[in-house]
Amino acid sequence: MNSDIHHLVTVNDGKSDTAEIIRVFSEIAAGRLKSDLKLLNYVDEVPVSYGSVLNSVSDDSIELAVHEHQAVIMKHHKSTLVKSRHFHNELGVHCYSTYVNIPKKTVILNNFAYAQIRAERREAVRVKIRREMPVRFTCENVNIEGNMIDISGSGISILSSLMPRIDTNQSGYLHFKLSDIPLEVTGSFVRSVEKGDDEHICIFRMITDRQNDSIIGRFIYQRQIEIIQELKDGLVAE
Repeated sequence: MNSDIHHLVTVNDGKSDTAEIIRVFSEIAAGRLKSDLKLLNYVDEVPVSYGSVLNSVSDDSIELAVHEHQAVIMKHHKSTLVKSRHFHNELGVHCYSTYVNIPKKTVILNNFAYAQIRAERREAVRVKIRREMPVRFTCENVNIEGNMIDISGSGISILSSLMPRIDTNQSGYLHFKLSDIPLEVTGSFVRSVEKGDDEHICIFRMITDRQNDSIIGRFIYQRQIEIIQELKDGLVAE
């Protein structure tokens, strides 16, 4: 799992942290703590998160009943993040899957460690783009064109071969299409990062209205469905 998504945290030491995490699972299994477990994975920056039911707890592993989509992702990623308000300071827990049965929607997890989930601090859900989607930014005499790298409800980044002189926070308009719907969104230039080969990653902040918000939200949701289907198709191909 990408380190931009989470980083591991040691509260006391690895052994005692794992023991405390297992204790929480055991308390949930015994009914002494309310079951509120959720699994979280990110695919192309899109969060996929469903509740899960704890079937059993052993000394170093747990068995969960999970949503089919989560099982499909874990079959590929071999890891997941577990969330519960019962964990220390409401940290997440990173762990690995030793067994995933998609038809039975069952997984076995072990190797538990506390994790700070960085991606949840983002202002909005972001999704990577895997196909060519042209974007144009215009302001006064400046024109920046490129292909979309990722998009969220509050920002967009593009890969451009031309980097004209432009000031930070320069306002203008972003022109692009989502699901064949043309959008013109007010935006401002944040920064550029040189990628090499005369290419630059240009990052823009967006100010969207209700209609644009709805279109972007539907696009991100649809991308999530596509990602799940792509993973399923990959498993069938295997």
